[in-house]
Amino acid sequence: MAHLQKTVSIDAPPDSVWAVLGDLAATSEWLPGTVSARMEGTVRVCRTAGGGEVREEITEYSAEDRRYRYRHLQTRLPVARSTGTFSVEAGEGGGSVVVLDAEFDALEPERETEIERMFGDALDQALESLRRRVDQDVTWQVA
Repeated sequence: MAHLQKTVSIDAPPDSVWAVLGDLAATSEWLPGTVSARMEGTVRVCRTAGGGEVREEITEYSAEDRRYRYRHLQTRLPVARSTGTFSVEAGEGGGSVVVLDAEFDALEPERETEIERMFGDALDQALESLRRRVDQDVTWQVA
């Protein structure tokens, strides 16, 4: 099983970051390639720009801890199992750090390193996009 941990620092208070990240149906506002998202009970359904669908079961959600855990039920990734946890922690100077821990089993174990690199790059892009989205909110509040 491969494990990735990615982080991004955001110059906004943790509650402001959580307001974006914790809104599970608003994923399309910050996740690259996602054109719509909705919740069906505990399952987040994301429609991709290519017309595909990603389904994630939200297995734990705590607004108080600013944290949620997901498990992919359907994904286009070449993985047999994929889970992860997003959390928002207090950072320096009143800012925040978003931590994403992800684990997966590659469908083809001999390609695990390649898939880990590809998945890791996608996670980096997602976190950077989240940072830009939160920055937009902060900019509007200051203006």
